[in-house]
Amino acid sequence: MAVAVATVMICAMVVAARASVPAPVLTSARIEHHGPTLEIHFGFSGLAPPLDLSTHGSELWIELARTHVAIPPRPLFGYETAPIASVRTIESDGKSRIVVEVIGKADYAIARLKNRNEIVLRVASSGADPYIAAPIIVHDDAPHRPAPSAARPVSFAPAENPRPVSVAQPVAPANANEDNRQPGHFLVMIDPGHGGYDPGTQSSAGAMEKDLALQIAMRLKAALGARGIRAELTRSTDVFISLAERTRIANRAGADLFVSVHLNSSPNTDTTGIEVYYLNNTTDRATIRLARMENGGADGYGTPDASNLNYILTDLRQNYKASEAASLARMIDAQTVADLDAGLGLNVNALGAKMGPFYVLVGAHMPAVLIEGGFMSNAAEATRLAAPDYQDLLAGAIATAVAHYLNADLAVGNL
Repeated sequence: MAVAVATVMICAMVVAARASVPAPVLTSARIEHHGPTLEIHFGFSGLAPPLDLSTHGSELWIELARTHVAIPPRPLFGYETAPIASVRTIESDGKSRIVVEVIGKADYAIARLKNRNEIVLRVASSGADPYIAAPIIVHDDAPHRPAPSAARPVSFAPAENPRPVSVAQPVAPANANEDNRQPGHFLVMIDPGHGGYDPGTQSSAGAMEKDLALQIAMRLKAALGARGIRAELTRSTDVFISLAERTRIANRAGADLFVSVHLNSSPNTDTTGIEVYYLNNTTDRATIRLARMENGGADGYGTPDASNLNYILTDLRQNYKASEAASLARMIDAQTVADLDAGLGLNVNALGAKMGPFYVLVGAHMPAVLIEGGFMSNAAEATRLAAPDYQDLLAGAIATAVAHYLNADLAVGNL
């Protein structure tokens, strides 16, 4: 009986605590023009509520939990211009919703900015703004990092014999657990590319992709842990694992995401930059060339024939994982470029989020992406990729994008 009474009292205290927290109020809406992109800022009197999104034809519905609407039903009437047809607010039976209708095909990025008590929505006609999420990410995240300085001493000297290293757990940033999420709720499977008798690509200085990919993957695991996200590696040593086995490892572990870390190569040694891929078919010749390299880099991979892979891709296009992975890929692409630019004062070549027929992503029961973190064929970029400072920033940026994705406070999609 005493235990039952104590339980009732605890439940009552929890309910009372929740009731004492004032519900957020949607108090303002304004629209800004940024080149081809329209940016809508929704302001709240309290902490901006979590995002709950759904698409309905040409409409994006933004559900606002426990939120009161204190602005007109058409708050931007007279200022709505293409590709936005209308913005409406609805409050009924204790539920609130923002409905954004677009004209034609459009891309969007939406974020909950807890530091400014805002929800920011960016909308552009399809393909008009390839990096539609980047400004949102930079504005909300950049103040938490040291401002870049041209005088900041950064060494990009690679180790004499670059090999996998142990990585100390970094100190969690002040905003890492703002929503009091319990650590370990999510699981990300990190897949360091290649390994064992398959070295992957190689720099002119002799650094091998398999080694640097593992170093970056280990730093990514630590960065995710600092953000309260569990992570595991498909390999933690220099061993060979077949492509099919990598996703099987993720499936058996019940992972929420699969992130494969690779480094790029190009016949043109001037080529630099970051690319993030999600599984789908493509006619782009450069992507097909890269996929052939990654799919058939060593004996034992068991790469499927073209007809089998195309069948899998056709099936995936009808599955939610394709759109989920595309959203994650865009977020990682935007975040990595923004963080490397801001953190080191670099002008990173943003090559974008792309679709490609990468066999390592086939069979994953969760959204899966493949990151090409830079070009080993470019001597300067290969040197940066071997440097701890650069690896830490790259891994931290990927971790931040993953955290945004899993916490549902940033989303990128299409209408």
